Amino acid sequence: MPLEAHALGRTLGVWVDELEQALADETSPSWAREVAAPVFGHLDVVGLPIIDARTVAAAVYDSRGHRCAATPAFEDGGFEHLVDKLRLADFAAGADPAWVCIERDDEPATCLVAYAPADRVTTWRVPRQIHEAAAAHPRAVVVLTTALDSDAPPLRDACVAYGLNGLQTRVALETIRAGAIKAAAENLGLSYQTAREALAEAMRRVGAQRLPGLVTRLTTLAFGVFPGQGAASGVLADVWGLSERQIAIAGMLAEGATREEAAELMGVSLALVKKELDAAFSLLQVTSGAELARKLVEARALSWLTHATAGGVGYVEDQSEPLRFVLRPDGSRIAFSDYGPSSGKPVLVLHSSMTSRIVSRKLLRALHQAGYRPISIDRPGFGLSDSLPYHEAAADPFGAAVGDVPQVLAHLKIRRVDIVSRGAAQFLVALAHALPDAIGRVVLVNPGPPYRLSGRGVGPLGVIKTALVRNPAVGRVLAPFLAGQLTHQRLSKMMIQWTRGSPPDQKASSDPEIVADFFRSVRMFATGRWEGFLREQAAISRAGKPPPFEGARGWRILLGASDVLYEPEVVLTYWRQLLPGADFEIVSEGGRFLAMTHPDLVAEALAG
Repeated sequence: MPLEAHALGRTLGVWVDELEQALADETSPSWAREVAAPVFGHLDVVGLPIIDARTVAAAVYDSRGHRCAATPAFEDGGFEHLVDKLRLADFAAGADPAWVCIERDDEPATCLVAYAPADRVTTWRVPRQIHEAAAAHPRAVVVLTTALDSDAPPLRDACVAYGLNGLQTRVALETIRAGAIKAAAENLGLSYQTAREALAEAMRRVGAQRLPGLVTRLTTLAFGVFPGQGAASGVLADVWGLSERQIAIAGMLAEGATREEAAELMGVSLALVKKELDAAFSLLQVTSGAELARKLVEARALSWLTHATAGGVGYVEDQSEPLRFVLRPDGSRIAFSDYGPSSGKPVLVLHSSMTSRIVSRKLLRALHQAGYRPISIDRPGFGLSDSLPYHEAAADPFGAAVGDVPQVLAHLKIRRVDIVSRGAAQFLVALAHALPDAIGRVVLVNPGPPYRLSGRGVGPLGVIKTALVRNPAVGRVLAPFLAGQLTHQRLSKMMIQWTRGSPPDQKASSDPEIVADFFRSVRMFATGRWEGFLREQAAISRAGKPPPFEGARGWRILLGASDVLYEPEVVLTYWRQLLPGADFEIVSEGGRFLAMTHPDLVAEALAG
């Protein structure tokens, strides 16, 4: 750990204590209380998942077997018949929580169901109505499963995100349900050749070389966002008795590896891999790689839901984010959102180095009303876009990220696009350098100079900024610490702390819509996806002064007079030298959240 991190930790300790006091002052049921992130020196860097609430199939039963509450996924999936009513009395009497393997009549593979007494689910991250029903019936039993119905909207949304057409979606979903392409073709009334061709194209779009990889990618995205790998090994060992080696081999196969590749990676013989895989198939009661992949993903989701601490797991919002993917030549993913309408004038909305592609609803409404079609892209290592190899992005992450933009624009058949940049000035300049003919009008909101030249540092953000100037390596300690704070309740309090000294930002921090949208834009860091943040923060911290960019003539630059991070006059002086010909304006009633608080001003500046 960098020496500077210890001093930073002590300084931020005061901030954390204040935050904890603010949270303690609010009354809430025990299961809803947020867990404090550990202080530097005791960091737990394990990421947390974000679960799509629509996939959580849970119900509450009383000791007599009467159902007291259920989630829509439980009712729509027809999971009532999976509940063993004879077991309920044991759990109501206090039996330890347990996972039970159930064979479904309507599915070729078995599914996993968790049972627990009501007083033992306080740390399960299930929807509010389940916790409330459990609290109201002390001898009740909570039943939870993550068996994903192939007709579930989240699974179809995952197909849309990868750009699958109607036939490819039907074949992919039926293959996930049936476990094999031949059975899927028969069930859909298609020829085997037609189904195989559709599935092959679906695999190409998803970036999977083999069927298990397709199943893993689609079902994982349907559940939400899982951090890293693993998290299901305990369930696989406890419920089905898999050995550590069998779990590792099964995981490789589910990700799309061949048996030969698994043998090479494990450093064992092919014969041993086949033997262990046969045993895993038998224990898991599956007959194909596709069934195996689905079961592993479902077990992983259930493990996250039942083992996460209170406040640890987030949920995907009710409003649908138009997530889409484009694959790079190496098969890695570029995530973007196309907010439409297709008839609107395209405008690319760039995210800052501390957020992701999510565009605030206030800005979206203003751009839509002005006739625009907002599009946003997660840069490499942000949100759901995969990182670029270290040798490509470490020295110049902004220049390396430019390559994703023409791929997305080509996918959308867009030749020229306007720009709204929320910070991200360094990336914007790199993009304009590389693609001058593709860039139309530009509005840049609150560009940041190198931290050492900022001229202002208020509150915790100022402390963090100073620490990064002294040693950019602090970011690798700071990222998991901040990620541990990212629940909606904690963030709403943090925003108030961060923006002291900025009246417009203090006002923004009391706007529920702004708080919710900011939370959506940063919450992906909680899953451990912070590589893009680290690389860009390091680049900003060590940056020298580049030569002026002559292509900025006509750009509109909007600066908040009450920005808690930067002194506007310092920013103005710095960027005027680097962006000659640009039109600068200091917004007297604006702050750090200028693009959210003054969306109409941004849209007007873009329209000229």
